[in-house]
Amino acid sequence: MHIPEGFLSGEATAIGAGVAVAGMAFAISRADVKGDDGRLPLAGLAGAFFLVGDTPFIPIGVGTQGHLLGGTLAVALLGPWLGMLTIAVVTIVQALVQGDGGITVLGLNIVNAALVPAFIGYPILRLIQSVVRRIRGRSTAGGLALACAVAAYVNVLLAACLFVLEFHLGHQGAVNIEPVIGGTIGVYAFVGVIEAIVTAGIVRALLARRPDLVLIAPPELRPKRRRPRARPAAAGPHVPPPAGSEPQGPRAAGDPEASVVPPPAGCEPQGPATAEAGPDGAPDASAGPGAMIDDPRTTSGGPA
Repeated sequence: MHIPEGFLSGEATAIGAGVAVAGMAFAISRADVKGDDGRLPLAGLAGAFFLVGDTPFIPIGVGTQGHLLGGTLAVALLGPWLGMLTIAVVTIVQALVQGDGGITVLGLNIVNAALVPAFIGYPILRLIQSVVRRIRGRSTAGGLALACAVAAYVNVLLAACLFVLEFHLGHQGAVNIEPVIGGTIGVYAFVGVIEAIVTAGIVRALLARRPDLVLIAPPELRPKRRRPRARPAAAGPHVPPPAGSEPQGPRAAGDPEASVVPPPAGCEPQGPATAEAGPDGAPDASAGPGAMIDDPRTTSGGPA
């Protein structure tokens, strides 16, 4: 569906560039580009998937070809604004690297592939989702997948019709528009069926395994994931503490032994020793260290 180079006038490409820049600026102001909810990593993975899945595979003629768009799936997983930015980046990479679409008409290609799913396809998806919920009486994974499938088919046909309108109003030179209309609408009517099946299958699989990745899923389809409880550490064999290292509890206030700390062995206080006289009246040396004290009468030089 990407418009090739040299088929549209300068006025048409200028209008397309202005609309694309305004739409992307609005999306940047509304999207959560800080990544606080973990959507940026998902946007990167989705962009890589769309870059591979949108590879052209059905030639239409007049220099263009048909391929999957992925816009409905992007807005279902990422929301309208981050989903639009993701598809816009994929469109730019396809034009610069794969040669799918012209450089001067890049604005119009972004409008068809990215802005249409965000500003038109997303409200249609929400409307179909509410209708399916009323018919079924409650939100179900199958009902949401069905809503995504119908919205994907409608979105593809809308983008194809806008592509034909742009070609009709902005083409330059002698171009027969009837083959473009018939080939584009006919091919994308078939591509829309494939995109509807792929979109519904991916949404249904994510709702079964990771419903938190589907942004449009209602709360009853996105239960909170339970965190695993921390298991207590396995108790090892009981090892008794070494003798004498048992903790001592505080003693009672009235316990007389509470303030008495026994001294270490060999450090008992020594009282004053009394000298015991021997048989001859002299101090006995075996009476202890106190008995060896000299008599002041004998050391002073007085009479004995």
